[in-house]
Amino acid sequence: MRVLCETQPPHHKVQLTPYFALILQMKDSFKKTMPNLDFDGQNTSYATHGLHAYAAKCPPQLVRYGLHYYSKPGETVMDPMAGSGTTLVEAQLMGRNSIGYDIDPLAQLVAQVKSRSIPDETIGTAFDEVIKQTEVDLKIMQRLPSAATYILRRANPPDFPGRDYWFSKDVIIRLSLLSYHIAETDMTRRVRNFLWVAFSSLILAKTSVANARDIVHSRHHHWEHVETPDVIGRYKLRVKQMRKQMLEFTESCQPNVKVKAIARLGDARRIRQADESVDLIFTSPPYVTALDYSRAHFLAVAWMHRAFEITLPEYKERGMVYIGTERGVPPGEFMINDLLCDFTIAKLTLERLAQHYPKQAKLTQRYFLDMHRTFTQMHRVLRTDRHAILVVCPSHIRKVIVPTQSVYVEMCNSLGFRLKQQCTRTISKGKRILPYMQKAFGKRMSTEYVLVFQKL
Repeated sequence: MRVLCETQPPHHKVQLTPYFALILQMKDSFKKTMPNLDFDGQNTSYATHGLHAYAAKCPPQLVRYGLHYYSKPGETVMDPMAGSGTTLVEAQLMGRNSIGYDIDPLAQLVAQVKSRSIPDETIGTAFDEVIKQTEVDLKIMQRLPSAATYILRRANPPDFPGRDYWFSKDVIIRLSLLSYHIAETDMTRRVRNFLWVAFSSLILAKTSVANARDIVHSRHHHWEHVETPDVIGRYKLRVKQMRKQMLEFTESCQPNVKVKAIARLGDARRIRQADESVDLIFTSPPYVTALDYSRAHFLAVAWMHRAFEITLPEYKERGMVYIGTERGVPPGEFMINDLLCDFTIAKLTLERLAQHYPKQAKLTQRYFLDMHRTFTQMHRVLRTDRHAILVVCPSHIRKVIVPTQSVYVEMCNSLGFRLKQQCTRTISKGKRILPYMQKAFGKRMSTEYVLVFQKL
């Protein structure tokens, strides 16, 4: 474990500006004696953590560390930006109640499925029926071409721009039939959600049935398969793997300990949670414009309108208000918001960006304001004297350093939090799944900061 300087000046000699002076000044104040939190070589896919691919997941061992030292069994842990539910899974395994919020419907679905036990026999019964009905339809379509039109019309394949570019004809047919029978077969809601997550993982995967690479990223690239993917065969294998993971999760939960895990669709800037109702907050907020989750997920969401009751255009429009999105640039000339003038590092960072990149300055300012609203909500729902743990990575935007962790400290201190502890961890290069263009945009983000705040 290394405690690092917040930033480094350019290699060429320059005068030390107030921006760099303030960042470098924080070096000594941030040095703490902490354990090694890199977790190199450790399994991060145990229990249900590997149920579904998700960009920039927090390692479960880090969540476990936070829950162990800053909460007790039976208490309530909240993650206001839950993502794929790592905090909720660890809370269940450690006997804590948990509440997670996420604005993205696919994230909320994955988080809920991962954090609730499901009897294996109920999954097996429903899955067998879905496969049976899907294979019957395929046989009829092969033997009776006249019936194929009706069967496919009934399945109602989604029609969206680029569909035939990203998916081959055979894949479209099989995904359509699978999604139809997942929606129409009689089963419990928990089992249906489980099968939807399995369905999504066929598309959002390193090896996807779509004609795409880097599909977990926000910028996937077209790549046509040499052979048409076996959608049904892959789905059978995926559900088999997921059932084993769910069994491991169920067996790993503490016996005779009844705790709840709730994943809600919600906005961290407007949390529907009672005042002083949680004992610990653990969250890893989105990066500044580094990921666009709605753009990363749209190829799966397009097929899951029956699961989410939302159209693809509606989903994409909602993505424009996600925290950290690079879409929906605020109109007009860039001006620093009055609120941010009170935060020196935030203000200097924005001024530096605005000199050459006004668009990025607007997006970064919107991100800072969104996070200030989120911190305000966190302070409201957290009990006095309890802790909030933030895992954050600084950014490089057009080679301008954005010391996000320092801005977080400024904001949280102003809202009634006290920075109790901070350390750094190195992000394993072998586990990185973000696409980088280092030559054009600067250094990779390789260091995360773990900030432990206490509510005063």
